[in-house]
Amino acid sequence: MNVALLGGGSWGIALATLLTENQHTLHWWVHSPDLAHRLQTEGRHPTIFPDYTLPTSQIAYVGQDLSRVLKQAEVVVGALPAAYLSEVLRQPLPSVPYISATKGLVPPEGLLVSQYLEKIGRSGPFAVLSGPSHAEEVVQRHPTWVAFAYEEPELFQTGRYLFERPYFRLLATSHLQSLEWSGVLKNVYAIGMGAISLWGDNARAALSAAIQREFYAVLSALAPVPITVYLSPGWTGDFLVTAFSQYSRNQRFGSYLAQGYSPQVALQRLGGMVAEGYFTAHHLKSLPGLSRFPILQTIISVCTGSATPQTLLEQLSAALSA
Repeated sequence: MNVALLGGGSWGIALATLLTENQHTLHWWVHSPDLAHRLQTEGRHPTIFPDYTLPTSQIAYVGQDLSRVLKQAEVVVGALPAAYLSEVLRQPLPSVPYISATKGLVPPEGLLVSQYLEKIGRSGPFAVLSGPSHAEEVVQRHPTWVAFAYEEPELFQTGRYLFERPYFRLLATSHLQSLEWSGVLKNVYAIGMGAISLWGDNARAALSAAIQREFYAVLSALAPVPITVYLSPGWTGDFLVTAFSQYSRNQRFGSYLAQGYSPQVALQRLGGMVAEGYFTAHHLKSLPGLSRFPILQTIISVCTGSATPQTLLEQLSAALSA
């Protein structure tokens, strides 16, 4: 298939790996002319997995010309950070499936990706690919299971055709908006997990358990799912990998906050990587009933500047003891 792939970060590279292994042709939008040139001519990202090479014979185009990327698309795969999605996609998309691999809320209104695409005039069917899937492990072909939520059941077969490999498996679900919200919320909660990691594994385990209860309560208010769905890779599994993995940017960001760094300095220490949870927190500060979710409220208050980073651990401790 001719695939329009949007985004050249670590997750974009991982998805490109799956797509090219399955012999699909890439028409690829990336943010930088230099990056486009390197991917087109060498099949390599200069800083993300620089030792890993994609087959250039399956990359028809890489660049910043979105019209050219979309012109031959039979499906669009979106791997852009939510914070930048509205800067790239400003016009109606072609009437082909859009598969979102973005986890976050789209500014300035703080919309889910599905809501934002509806706003700009989406006419094709929509699906979400989400779950415990650090790009670092996908490119190393480590076994991975993710959820694939769809509007139309036929899209699941499209998803399998595009992405499935012996080491990368899709789990079908119809709970599309809940899966989107889960990908949004887990990044914010992972900031708290990074913060409390300074106190050791006992504290991390205690907070993780408390977050699981609160997380389900938040989802029940926004986009309910049965507990059996919640306790599956696309939901709980995604939170756990973001909360505990060495690759988690949101967790590292939280640990910097707990050490007293301001959010701005903590972001700089990530070396240009995006901590989606920080940007998401700004949109969630007006979430109805936020006071009913003290752990989430605590993390949001520090990310948005209404509480100092030095108080984060104290507030998390108070929320745990409540």
